[in-house]
Formats: sequence, C-alpha cells, structure tokens
Amino acid sequence: MKPSNSDIGIVLEKALEHHSQSISFESTWNMHLNNNRKTIKPKKQTAIILVAVLIFFAIGSVAFAGIMRNIDKTDYPFVNDPRVIGKWESVDFVEKVDDFVPGIISWKEKLYLSSLAFTKQGKILSSIENGNLAISAVNWTKDKVLNIQEKTASEYVIKKVNGSTYMYLEWKSGDYIFRNMKPYYYVLKKVDSNDYSNYQVAHKTEDKIDYPFIDDTQMKGKWESVDFVKTIASFKPEVSSWMGDLYLTGLAVEENGKLTVTTTKGESSSSLIWTKGMIISRGNKTASKCEVKEINGTAYMFYEWKSGDYTNRGMTPEYYVLKKIE
Repeated sequence: MKPSNSDIGIVLEKALEHHSQSISFESTWNMHLNNNRKTIKPKKQTAIILVAVLIFFAIGSVAFAGIMRNIDKTDYPFVNDPRVIGKWESVDFVEKVDDFVPGIISWKEKLYLSSLAFTKQGKILSSIENGNLAISAVNWTKDKVLNIQEKTASEYVIKKVNGSTYMYLEWKSGDYIFRNMKPYYYVLKKVDSNDYSNYQVAHKTEDKIDYPFIDDTQMKGKWESVDFVKTIASFKPEVSSWMGDLYLTGLAVEENGKLTVTTTKGESSSSLIWTKGMIISRGNKTASKCEVKEINGTAYMFYEWKSGDYTNRGMTPEYYVLKKIE
C-alpha cells in the first residue's frame, strides 16, 4: 500500500516548520510520530522515512549555506567623500545601475528604505518605511557603506542624470549574505547637502525607568544568546530563527541589580541594571521586559530588545533568547 499524501505531507510540514542547522533526521521522524500515534504499516513507514531522509539532506544544504555565508571585508579606514554629505531619498530599486531611468519606476512595490542622511563623521541616519530619520547601525567611508554586524561592505556610485544627483547603493540583504545572490541597487536622489551630525530625532520613545530593585532568583546567573525572535511564542529550541550573527552574545545577571553585558564588541558593565522581570537602560531610558521560561528542562530568558527601532522609529521590539549556562 502506498503512503497517503496526508502522511507524507505531515512529515514535510514538520520538517519545514522546524528546519535549522542543528535538526537531525531522528528529531524530524520523532516529531511526526509524536503527532500521529496511529500504527503505520511497514511499507508505508518506509516510504515516509525515505521522504524524511530527502528532507534531511535538503536541510543539510541549508545549514551548509549558512556556514558558507558571504563575509565582506569591513575594516576600512574612514576616507572623506564630500559628495555624499546630506540627505538622499529613495526613488527606485533596480537590478543594475543602467536599468534606472528617471521618471520611470522599475520597482512596483513599496520601498523599504525611504531615505539616508550621511554625516561628516562617517555615520548614517536612515528612515525605514517613511519613519523618522534615526541613527542606523551602518557607517560609511569613500565608495562604501559598511555594516560591521552583518559583515557587508556595499559599494555606492554617484552619477549626475538630467541635472539631478543620484546614488546607486548595493543592497546586500539576506539574499546576498546567505543565498549568494548578486545584490540589487537602491537608487537615491540627493535632496540637500546639509550635515546631519547634530540632527535631533523628531520623536523619541522613553519608558518609565524609576523602578525599585526587587530580587529574582530566576534571573540571576550567566546567560548566552541562542536566537533572536519576533515573539516569545515563535521560539523553538531546535530551530535558529536568526541566521546572522547575534550582536548580544551574553548577560551576567548579578546581585543587587548589577548587570554585565557581552556583545560582539566585547564585555562591558554598561548603564543597564535589572530588577524582577525587567532590564532597565538608564542611558536610553527604556525598560525591557524579561521573561524566564523552562523548556524541555532548560531555562531560557526572553529579553525584549529595545533598540533604536523602538526608541526612534516606534517599532515593536523583538526578543533575544538566552539560555542559562550557570
């Protein structure tokens, strides 16, 4: 008897839902058995196993792609380029520089990147989806925009077209980083040559931060980052949702509200303090929710990450997931 499409579909669905670099064939098969306890005849079981084996190899190729991600050289010294100073607004998104024609829009969907402002100190402010300009995580040097965290160096080209100045900026998204695809280009039109070094964000979200210290034995200890997720409910221990490097690598939650933070830049005792169920940033004036949950016998902390996307752009914060190691 041939296996039914529904049985194969269950295996496919579970494998694709839970695919990650660490998943094994055994866990894929066990997930299927745990969710479908009726007896399966040997021939039927063999066919489903074969499907799962094929999925396992497909997942392995995804893991290999993650290991073989593109990593650009990003440690360039700052070299000034007076041409870029000022604000630039996105007007199109094209496959090649020569594809852009002023007045004709190639990209029919909404542009994610709305504008950029380049400062004299090598910093970049960005506006996402028509939000406020805010300091971004990227820097610039002559002919390049550098993202140290994602390890990308995107080249830009500046051209005069019909009396206007345009920048063609390589957009090195996950398609480039993880799928080895050639980057497309954002086309940005220059709107002014002002220096935005002292630009004041139009609206900054500030939380109540004057909470008393309340001890919490669940929070105390050493934690290491294992994932970054949109919601707490979306975390699955056997799956890595975040394919890139995790900027926050660990936390040491110590006595009396003391907190030591470790990032890809090193370890620091920052302006962060903690109290029961919360990590407080006195510098950024944010109070981030922290929830500790035990999953399969392991303690995980879900730490609300209130970055500039929250404070400057009003976006909903996502969560670092940290596993307790001490």
